[in-house]
Amino acid sequence: MKLRTIVKIAVTSSVVLLCAGFVMYSFFRLSAADGQRNFNLYELVPATTSAVFATDDVLEFVTETDNLTCSKERQYLYVSKLFSYLKHSLYELSEDSPHGLSRQMNQMLISFHAPDSERDQVLYCRLGEGDKELIDRFVQKYISSLYPPKTFDYKGEKIIIYPMADGDFLACYLTSDFMVLSFQKKLIEEVIDTCKKGDSLADDPAFMQINAPKKSRAVATIYTRVNGMIGWTEFDMKMKDDYVYFTGVSHDPDTCIAFINQLRQQESVKGFPGEVLPSTTFYFSKQSVTDWNSLLAYGDSREYIPAGVDDDSGMQERNREISRYLMENTGHDLVTCLFQREDTLRDAASVLSLSVPDVTEAERMMRSLTNTASSVERHKNPRITFCYTADKAYPVYRLPQTTLFTQLSSFVEPASELYAAFYAGRLLLAPDEDSLSDYILRLDKGEVLDSAVTYKAGMSNLSDSYHFMLMADFEHLFRQVEKQVCFVPDFFVRNAEFFRNFILFAQFTCADEVAYPTIVLKYKAD
Repeated sequence: MKLRTIVKIAVTSSVVLLCAGFVMYSFFRLSAADGQRNFNLYELVPATTSAVFATDDVLEFVTETDNLTCSKERQYLYVSKLFSYLKHSLYELSEDSPHGLSRQMNQMLISFHAPDSERDQVLYCRLGEGDKELIDRFVQKYISSLYPPKTFDYKGEKIIIYPMADGDFLACYLTSDFMVLSFQKKLIEEVIDTCKKGDSLADDPAFMQINAPKKSRAVATIYTRVNGMIGWTEFDMKMKDDYVYFTGVSHDPDTCIAFINQLRQQESVKGFPGEVLPSTTFYFSKQSVTDWNSLLAYGDSREYIPAGVDDDSGMQERNREISRYLMENTGHDLVTCLFQREDTLRDAASVLSLSVPDVTEAERMMRSLTNTASSVERHKNPRITFCYTADKAYPVYRLPQTTLFTQLSSFVEPASELYAAFYAGRLLLAPDEDSLSDYILRLDKGEVLDSAVTYKAGMSNLSDSYHFMLMADFEHLFRQVEKQVCFVPDFFVRNAEFFRNFILFAQFTCADEVAYPTIVLKYKAD
């Protein structure tokens, strides 16, 4: 799986949950007062939503969030203007209420909609006795004295638009049972349509399968899906000290060529890759490749054509030729990494490595592949050079131009030839010769990631048997956004000052057609 997938899930899990907790800290003091009937908020949420945040115990959620190390060091993330208004108002309003907010408002949902900006969100909560009056005081606090609120009739329901003092507008749909808020009037209209048509998330069988009652309670839950990657997935959240944990489950048997489906075709792989990664590695992934056909079919379905490469029949044939070599000579695991070079002013080095059962035979076939390429090339640069360590000279093979490196790694690389070498029983592939040399020299000196304290801490939360895993240090990854890394969404870049303090660990395991993702965010405390 590529970091793009994980990051999309993270955007709708770690980011959403953190920001929700940070901004809600000051305004929820809940009472145990009895209230009105239980209203299923999922009946309001449009089926087109991409993610839903849910909590049944806001008080515990914000308490745990406040106890995080990043909160104590004043590292907060605000991604929603709606949350900001709530932060500055509801605490004061709850002070006005003798018993705090009602038990009904203990349950809250937030849905997220395309195009996923900070304004494309809807907040839902049930209302108890006296809550409607409390909400009225909330909106009065922020409406502009120059412009009175306007009421619009939409299919027999009232939408109130409140002009805010800063020139913005807040849309509100309020009944005796629930409140719905958004900065987008069109999203409120979608909620009303959903109520009338009955096509909400509560009517989605795939969603309700993961929304079933749980044996164990989590302080908060995120439900998310990524089209073409994975169907509805549930993540339970826990927080402690430097860590935010998300444990998930996905039953959705999506029939398209998707990441999760090619993952289900693979067997599990064991062990962590720290011993075959340079100590300066800031991103790596390891995955099972027991079924090359499904992996390559998934890669072919993505657009991985670097700039300057013409995807002609010659390129396709070279891709097939090298693919056949990999299928015949490599083992069952694939590791990709980005690491800092000796010359830190240069872009990061990128290397892909695969286990090799028979190095002697694999190297013999590599020479044959290199000689075939040499016979058709026009320039006279040598096809085989050497990387010299203190004890040995390692041949470096220059292969024809191919897009396979980008397909298998998701790293953006300029149009170039592919370089290969064998080291410590593994085949190394890179887009430039220097990357291979730096990699071999660091490992030959024993400078490996396995000795890093942060790496060990992150691995301690993951299983040593899995189908896919990755680690990403955002602080270093952000520096590569414009140069070679194509999978960092704009959301993370916009909030780089916050996320550069975190390292992401993610892992996927599959059993009986069910996928179990685990995501860990580790805060790099000062």
